[in-house]
Amino acid sequence: MACVLIVDDAEDLTYSLGNIVRGEGYTSLSAATGAEALEILATNIVEVIFLDIGLPDINGIDLIGSIQDKAAGCDIIMLTGKNDAKTAVDSLKAGAIDYIVKPFDLIEFTTALHRVMQSRLMNKRVMLSSQQEGEQEMIGRCTAMRPVQEAITTAADVGAPVLIAGETGTGKELAARAIHNSRKGGSGVFVKVDCGTLSANLIESELFGHERGAFTDAASAKKGLVEIADGGSLFLDEIGNLPISLQPKLLRLIAESTFRRVGGTQDIQVRVRIIAATNINLTQQITTGRFRQDLYYRLNVIPILLPPLRQREDDILLLAEYYLHYFNKELKKNIKGFTDAAAAVLMTHHWPGNVRELRNLIEREMIFCKSDWISLAHNTHEAAEDSRLMSLRELERQHIAKVLKATGNNKSRAADILGITRTTLRSKLENG
Repeated sequence: MACVLIVDDAEDLTYSLGNIVRGEGYTSLSAATGAEALEILATNIVEVIFLDIGLPDINGIDLIGSIQDKAAGCDIIMLTGKNDAKTAVDSLKAGAIDYIVKPFDLIEFTTALHRVMQSRLMNKRVMLSSQQEGEQEMIGRCTAMRPVQEAITTAADVGAPVLIAGETGTGKELAARAIHNSRKGGSGVFVKVDCGTLSANLIESELFGHERGAFTDAASAKKGLVEIADGGSLFLDEIGNLPISLQPKLLRLIAESTFRRVGGTQDIQVRVRIIAATNINLTQQITTGRFRQDLYYRLNVIPILLPPLRQREDDILLLAEYYLHYFNKELKKNIKGFTDAAAAVLMTHHWPGNVRELRNLIEREMIFCKSDWISLAHNTHEAAEDSRLMSLRELERQHIAKVLKATGNNKSRAADILGITRTTLRSKLENG
């Protein structure tokens, strides 16, 4: 059970907030001073801290560094009575992930609690889940991914169709699997159909099955993927390639939960969750007559737009580290991390192939890596050239800044990624 620490000297406030935390199913602890908070962190594992700036013994912002030394990886949300930009910037620079301005209502607090816990849950599922079925969850904590995570949570609670849009390699199937794995009730299978690889002659039979004698080679009846997915999820990848002749049949399946096999005369009832994905603009397909407008509206009940990796700068090193751990296990290696120059290349590359390109690059580098640290010796010529245009001092300065940004200014976490102590990191920051 996750533990939340509320650090504020207003006893009535900590009491009310503690009740909300416990009501949401989490453990609640409270402290009235900075010193008391550090004592609690010395003996308790805390995941989220709501920290008042105006504590009796210390400014809350100045306490963040000590908190991170004792509880690396916890998320800190500031409670402040000052609604000014400088306070907000100082809080975020010090390592907080968010802040709430007093006086605030309890709904605002509950919303902040839900947001941080959902973000931690999504990342934890990725890092700790078994790899028996490969990568199953989305990973990301940057601002651009928050709407995606919120939409996945919403979609998991209802059975409405979902339409996932995004460039190739952004993780549309991962988003679909995250929805399927998080859904409430049922334990059905996840069935993927690639609408772009099946021919128009085969896709109807593959999707809906056929009866014996429906066509020349139909020696026996066959269930289609829709029936196999009954009680689970049907993922229609690259839905824009679905032949226009089959779109009315899919429309009926969504609207009435019924269909007929090829050559059949009886309706078959199924309970299946439809998740579709596309990397093309379906509204343009509608204009050219290649996609039905009514089907688009039926599919687009819960829209999810996946941002490209170039818009997720804060997630690049997080993803790289995840794939490092993933392929260490797959390849039975024990590579420790990335050199500073390699990390700088990762942060400055444009990533036209998005997360898929990053994954493939890390896999390739780890296959050829003969040392404890990845140097991107097998990276693209263009990306490698980018790292040679700067002096080592400038490269180090920019890399440290990007690692700090990627970790939400968590200096303990940044020091771990950089392979240096927190004291060394502080010295490098002070000396520029």
